Amino acid sequence: MLSGGKRNRFGLLLFYVLTFLLLWEWLRPLQYFTDTGHTVFFILFIALVFLLTFFKVPWFIRFPVSLGFVLLALHTIFYEGSVFSPSWIALFFQDLNQNFSYIFSGMWRDMSPLFRTLLFYVLLWLLVYLLHYWVIYQRRILFFFIMTVVYIAVIDTFTPFDASYAIVRIVLIGFLLLGLLYLERIRESEALKSSRSRFAKWFAPLLLMTAVAVCIGAVSPKADPVWPDPVPFLQTAATGDFASSGKSKVGYGTNDEALGGPFSKDDTWVFTWQGNERSYFRVETKSRYTGKGWIEDEKAGASIQLDEDKLDYQWYDESVKTETRKAIVDIDPAYKYDHVLYPIGMTEIKLNNFFVPLRMNLNTEKIKPAGKTGADIRNLESYSVTYKSPVFDVDQLRKVSLESEGKWSRSHEKYLQLPTSLPDRVKTLARDLTKDEDNIYDKAKAIEKYLGSSEFSYETEDVAVPKGDQDYVDQFLFETKIGYCDNFSTAMIVLLRSAGIPARWVKGYTSGEYAGTTADRKRTMYEVTNNNAHSWVEVYFEGQGWVTFEPTKGFLNPEQLVEESSGQQAGAASDKKEDAKKNDEGQRPQDAKEQDNKEKPESQAKHDAKADSRAGSDDADRTLLTGAAVLGLLLAFAAVLYYTRAKWMPHMIINRLKKRRDDAVFFKAYDELLRQLKRQGMHKEEGQTLREFAKTVDERFQSGDMTALTRQYERALYRKEDAAKLWNDSAELWENLIKKR
Repeated sequence: MLSGGKRNRFGLLLFYVLTFLLLWEWLRPLQYFTDTGHTVFFILFIALVFLLTFFKVPWFIRFPVSLGFVLLALHTIFYEGSVFSPSWIALFFQDLNQNFSYIFSGMWRDMSPLFRTLLFYVLLWLLVYLLHYWVIYQRRILFFFIMTVVYIAVIDTFTPFDASYAIVRIVLIGFLLLGLLYLERIRESEALKSSRSRFAKWFAPLLLMTAVAVCIGAVSPKADPVWPDPVPFLQTAATGDFASSGKSKVGYGTNDEALGGPFSKDDTWVFTWQGNERSYFRVETKSRYTGKGWIEDEKAGASIQLDEDKLDYQWYDESVKTETRKAIVDIDPAYKYDHVLYPIGMTEIKLNNFFVPLRMNLNTEKIKPAGKTGADIRNLESYSVTYKSPVFDVDQLRKVSLESEGKWSRSHEKYLQLPTSLPDRVKTLARDLTKDEDNIYDKAKAIEKYLGSSEFSYETEDVAVPKGDQDYVDQFLFETKIGYCDNFSTAMIVLLRSAGIPARWVKGYTSGEYAGTTADRKRTMYEVTNNNAHSWVEVYFEGQGWVTFEPTKGFLNPEQLVEESSGQQAGAASDKKEDAKKNDEGQRPQDAKEQDNKEKPESQAKHDAKADSRAGSDDADRTLLTGAAVLGLLLAFAAVLYYTRAKWMPHMIINRLKKRRDDAVFFKAYDELLRQLKRQGMHKEEGQTLREFAKTVDERFQSGDMTALTRQYERALYRKEDAAKLWNDSAELWENLIKKR
């Protein structure tokens, strides 16, 4: 089929198509674990190279066409203006020269995004020709197929990318390639002639068996993981950060398509700011909820350029009272994003270290350096912002009702978007929470109050990730009720939109922790770390503008909401009291420390420094011994936990499952019971029915509890009766059994 002039063109094309599809699977997950965008250009590039290779286009045509596509893609992604303009070519070669100097100097991390993208195109180019050699000449693909499965499995485990369908596609494509290449090797070894009928007789059953195997694998029940993940431990060991336990660290990220999952705290410094009043620092907003997270196409909308450092943009109506404030921001040099961190209402920004134009994206409200001069800026380092902080009158906000529902302007309709897959019970809950209120403000406060109730808990460790078609908000509202800011803010927005109220998701940072005052005592300083990364809610009020709401438990809304009629502040008072308290608590230790330093003689200070130096080596030895002792105790403790797990593990299982009342808990609880019995030496033999095993368990415990529970379980499993009700009737029986030893 592939030899000499007798090659079957259809068979050859099939090889190229299957190989292209297999390579495509490597590109799909890139956006989930890197900052790489525009993957469509990479896909088109490998398709172009495969196509030129299939048609045997001469190299002196194939090379310039492929190179031209790469240059066109780089221009589209990184440059503005016409592709025929010579100015961008000069900038391109200037960038190449600079990045080659980085390579020869060993400064790999300083390579620009453009150069990294170019190198990735070169890698794809070489990979296409390597696959062409493997498939067409060596008739081998097994190694690349295995590497693809491993790559996708790892990406699925440790990134938000869901590889459920990717694995199915890879198995189907890989098995077809393996089978066809095996046929080709047989044909060559036996010197058989190419024949369409022979190919059809081989390909048809191969396709049928592969499809059947894939279907069986897709519909078969999947067992829960038995072994804990070793990779998080390996990642932790590699970084030396055992405190994080291998979980994702909190902090700002660009990809919010798949929310959920635990994270560990990270006190890495992000920026310090000076000002007189606390405020949230925005980075961007997102409006499209997918059921799993948030997306926003930054290139779909228009943008505006700041005119001489001034921003003419309206977040709220001119009738809203404002207070002009100023903040001075100093960003950590290691911070890897070039966006502006700013409070809502910003009117002016002055950069201290750069002369570069800034541009705001009107879809996301993200402000970044614009044009060619801003392409290589890592972050903005230091700047000052002037902003108008709104003081909303609650009485005026309460006058905004939903009578204008369905008459929102086109620019605000997107803030009512909800996925068609959103479960009806979420919409029902929204109606129930807001039905007694007649205005937008009170409806929003009712939802905010509900999320702040005792039903919900703030948690960063035991936070679930929605599976399959499960909705992120639905899971949080009705199943787990445990999460952090992303859970609370997303849930409030979805409930607001379900009630017909425009709302959007905002992400950035809180005001951080008190860090003292400036030398002139005129401004307060705050330090913001990755721990202060946050997301919150903004609700649109017709005739007022965007108003901040804070549904996350434990966080205070920095917005000023004032009831003019009574002269009382509704939202800002508690925050200001908290600030004053922190200022008082933070100031006294610092002043005391400064006083101690003043009173200590210079000779004494030198003596202390020498003593510290002499004690350094002794401290190191003690630290090493202490660490070894702690490690030994931890290992001993882990061993005790392992060998006594049959005693303490049932109590953890009971606490986790007993109070659940969903349809899936009965099946989960019964499986856990079987595992617990196995730990006690009662293993269900292969081929043994559940009732036979239940009888064996009852004989040991001299009771009929296991048989009774198994009958209830079989009613839920085989008769499809109400599993939640059956569990409710059987929970106590299950608890007694799992406690027995």
